[in-house]
Amino acid sequence: MVISVALLCMIVSIYVYNRYVPVLGVPCVKDLENTSTVKTIDVRDYNYVDEPVQAAVNIPVAYLQRNYQQFQGDKVVVLASSHMEKNISVRYLKKKGIEVIGYRVIGNSCKCPKLKMV
Repeated sequence: MVISVALLCMIVSIYVYNRYVPVLGVPCVKDLENTSTVKTIDVRDYNYVDEPVQAAVNIPVAYLQRNYQQFQGDKVVVLASSHMEKNISVRYLKKKGIEVIGYRVIGNSCKCPKLKMV
């Protein structure tokens, strides 16, 4: 009984961690205009993209699993509509070996530094 409760708690904590705990080492990006050498992935759902970003490739979180290969070997910035979407996307892309150098949560007025391209 104790083992099953502990196992259930561990599964729930992994689920909560993947969705709600921010990914360390991936900074917030304010301006996306200096990202010419970086690909931008817009992970917002097709129905909720009110203001599309010009150079971004729109691949919702649900479709990342079948479309992540086109970003192999590239540096990417993730655009999301919520922090949960951002966390799931960044973790998945990093797990697949894609270098995520930043993120932007659309509609969020966080104080993000400008992305400095080297």
